[in-house]
Amino acid sequence: MGGRSSLRASFQVDMKASLKYLNSIPLPLTIKHYQVFGDTTPSLKEQGLTNKEAWDTLRESHPFFSVSANREEWLAASEIEVTKDGQDTRLKDRADDIVALFNRKSISRIFSVGVGGAALEYQIKKRMPAARLTCSDYSPVTIEKLKKVFLESDELVLFDALSGNWGEVREKYIGQSGVCLMYRLDAGFNDEEWKKIFRLLHEAGISRILFIPTGVLSILSIYNRKRRELVWFLKGVSTVFSGYLRTKKRFRQFWSPYYIEEEMLLGGLKAFYLSIRG
Repeated sequence: MGGRSSLRASFQVDMKASLKYLNSIPLPLTIKHYQVFGDTTPSLKEQGLTNKEAWDTLRESHPFFSVSANREEWLAASEIEVTKDGQDTRLKDRADDIVALFNRKSISRIFSVGVGGAALEYQIKKRMPAARLTCSDYSPVTIEKLKKVFLESDELVLFDALSGNWGEVREKYIGQSGVCLMYRLDAGFNDEEWKKIFRLLHEAGISRILFIPTGVLSILSIYNRKRRELVWFLKGVSTVFSGYLRTKKRFRQFWSPYYIEEEMLLGGLKAFYLSIRG
């Protein structure tokens, strides 16, 4: 009887592992992502969220995506007292996990790319006040607003991940003790652009990157998204192209020629700590 119970338990464990593996989609896959933005949809319909002008429009006109230039309002959003894009209920847990990781890795300088409202960066700085934090975004509108409210950030700079000088970033902001933080940037670039970005990072000698995607595709997540898009279509709801979503295998294709990864969970999101090869 004991042998049968052990065999049954082993079979159940193997089945769960197999189903989990299949659900994660062990293939390199990228799909397009669509969203609904209410009254802002018509002004985004033609171009989608594909450039800084579209993001400026969204941040100026949609309350969920807006970045306040008022310090008290911005702090309320950064402390999760109001709901904003990228500021879910696990944000503070995520900041705790990130700071614990940075402490283990002896990281004392952070260059964060495409910060948007910068709530995560605020929470990190709050926990690591001695760390030097530089926040960047490719939108002048966003940077100018943050300069009025994110007083804790050591520096706020304009930077485009595709065309910016990564060598200068390494020299001025990262050095030997720093890290490049990329939080929820994945949807905004196509596959070829991500390949270029990681090549540029490697060529610049940036040795450590913390990459936290918006999400990693699974069979269940694709089903839920496509079902939602079908409902919108049947109801005649206008949608806006909002970038790309990917499987873990696809992400790995971007950095594997240049970086070694450590996969982990940070505040409920899958994350990848990347160290330069060699």
